[in-house]
Amino acid sequence: MKKLLKAAVSGAMLLLIAGVLTACGKTEIDVMEGLELSYDGVDGYGTASIADSYVWEDAAMEAAGFDEDKMTDDNIGDMFKGMAAIEEAVSYEVYPNENLSNGDEVTVKATVDNESVEEYKIQFTGSEKKFIVEGLQELEEIDIFDGLTVEFEGFAPYVTATVNKQNVRSDISVSYSLDKQENLTVGDTVTVMAEYDEDILLQKGYIVKESTKEFTVDACDRYVTQMSEIPAEIIEKMNKQFEDAMRAHVASSWSDEEGLKSIEYIGNYLLTPKEGIDTNEKNICYGIYKITAVNAENAEENITYYSYCRFRNIVILKDGTCSVDLTDYKVPEGSAFSQKIYSGEIFWVGNYYYMGYEELDSLFNNCVTKNIEQYEYESTVKE
Repeated sequence: MKKLLKAAVSGAMLLLIAGVLTACGKTEIDVMEGLELSYDGVDGYGTASIADSYVWEDAAMEAAGFDEDKMTDDNIGDMFKGMAAIEEAVSYEVYPNENLSNGDEVTVKATVDNESVEEYKIQFTGSEKKFIVEGLQELEEIDIFDGLTVEFEGFAPYVTATVNKQNVRSDISVSYSLDKQENLTVGDTVTVMAEYDEDILLQKGYIVKESTKEFTVDACDRYVTQMSEIPAEIIEKMNKQFEDAMRAHVASSWSDEEGLKSIEYIGNYLLTPKEGIDTNEKNICYGIYKITAVNAENAEENITYYSYCRFRNIVILKDGTCSVDLTDYKVPEGSAFSQKIYSGEIFWVGNYYYMGYEELDSLFNNCVTKNIEQYEYESTVKE
């Protein structure tokens, strides 16, 4: 029971609610008289409920003769039973009662059971009443990505993305996630997805502007993926590094440098990892050279063969500058004890061996073909 045994209301209130006696000697109780609605929430998402479902109760109890001053041990049971019957004889339905906006019309419908209270000489009246919604808080549209940034680190196409929400407002609870976080390159987009409790935000008067936002990988350092990205001056520096290394080798192997007739640069092989494959060497660039040297067994004759100079992890910096570590290079290596006992990248002409390859195909097989499972390649070699 909601309000059993409330103090008697004033005579004026009783007259207002109870009205007059009917022809049958019953007191009419208007269950809509004095009824009010309360509104909670925000505009567009408000709810309505009856502020007090028992505004008529005091008048009904008074008309039925239920008075706490007349309550005795002998009648207390019957009196409570009658009070419960009166309260249960009236019910209300509010519709619509959710997703309400200021200015909406809401109807309250009453259902009464007069038969159950007939013996108490009262009759309930009033079937429905309309109300206009008011006082709901206006919604504030908020950008839950305001202050949020996505930080990109590393070299493309292996950039990683992380969400930085340090500057996001702290009065709302939102969690963020990325649809992609790694193996990104310049121009790729990542989507930040926000998760939040919409009901909690609505209670605070907020509505979310958007729940996802895209960010683009902007300028960053990146690994070279095409030979055209390596400028001519870098190629010249790599060629110079090979020539210096080659002449140093000749000087240490032969009596003088006259044995080395010419070094002809004929192009490059560029290896880049296949999609989905992560390797320590993000690119490998082979400078390919045709060598003409004196035949060590016959100074009147020359021989030609092929060699390479390998560089790796060449990058294009944010400012567009190409960068390569010229000290991190490799040229053919090998050693021999005899024509039957030797190792490395050497070949024999008579009783003498040379560092490199007699045929260009052999060099290609060693530098490119053996890596083809993990790498794509581009060739600018012209021969």
